Amino acid sequence: MKTTTASGIVLAGLVTLGTATNAAAEELAIAIHVEPSHAMFKVGERLKESIEEQTDGAYTVTLLGTEVGGERDHLEGASYGEYAIALGGSMPMTLYAEAFAAADLPFVYGASEEARQVYEGETGELLNEQLIANGNMRLVGLSARNPRNLTSNFPVETPADVEGVRMRVPEIAPWIQIWEEIGALPSPIAWPEVYTSLQTGVIEMQENPVDLIHAGKIYEVQSHVNRTEHVYSFFHWLMNEDFYQRLSDDDREIILGAIEEATTWGNEMVADGQDNMYEQLQELGMTVIEPDVDAFRSAAEPAIRRIAEGYHPAVREYVLSLVE
Repeated sequence: MKTTTASGIVLAGLVTLGTATNAAAEELAIAIHVEPSHAMFKVGERLKESIEEQTDGAYTVTLLGTEVGGERDHLEGASYGEYAIALGGSMPMTLYAEAFAAADLPFVYGASEEARQVYEGETGELLNEQLIANGNMRLVGLSARNPRNLTSNFPVETPADVEGVRMRVPEIAPWIQIWEEIGALPSPIAWPEVYTSLQTGVIEMQENPVDLIHAGKIYEVQSHVNRTEHVYSFFHWLMNEDFYQRLSDDDREIILGAIEEATTWGNEMVADGQDNMYEQLQELGMTVIEPDVDAFRSAAEPAIRRIAEGYHPAVREYVLSLVE
């Protein structure tokens, strides 16, 4: 059996379950680029427990975190076969299937299930073909994330309230284009610098899911959470294609079933935690505002239509059907 060493840890990402025996348990390496306290690491822990239990201990799952690199390192490792499975945020779509990277487009979707349809049916099959061709990985699971909201020191109810306002957004080109269309002044700033940038007035607003707003203590420098819920995005669980193809039918069923169960459990945990986060932010002094989201969608539509032209026709048709 060929093994690969990374940061002193011996990995065996491409071992088929069918070759494992109780006498010599084999390892399946899963790379997760978030901290152990994060919900997605907890999903990984549940996945580990499920696979080991269903294989009667013949297979040992090793969870690897930031000690072996960041998200891009993990994706490249899964692509090369260093890890059997890796967790990705929006990056895998941007790197390996850009023509299908539409699920996190701001102000298009009204719910997580609408965004999820990009990954299903014909578009889902075509998307996976791109991931396999360009990254030697296939999408085997999705984990929902809390929707993104604006924070500010004043209530935001309509697009007029963000016109000319300096706002932090991630360095994602379509997001920047859409906020510019609405009238804001988006500025890409690294997440670790957001708190200080708000504190010193470099920016006046930022946008993130409520769990990150809470974890980043944004409530100390912003007074309002404006529920624009403008992005419904996912974490992507990606499996090395060589590993997938080497699995027996029974072993593949075990792993894919374990992934489905773990991600479903994680989705419920994330959804339940969102209401609690809103309550905690209010207790910490933040005011929750319900903006006119339809007005924001209308203001964003011209940019959304331009961006959609770069998508695969099947994705473009779906996106445009939601903004008409």
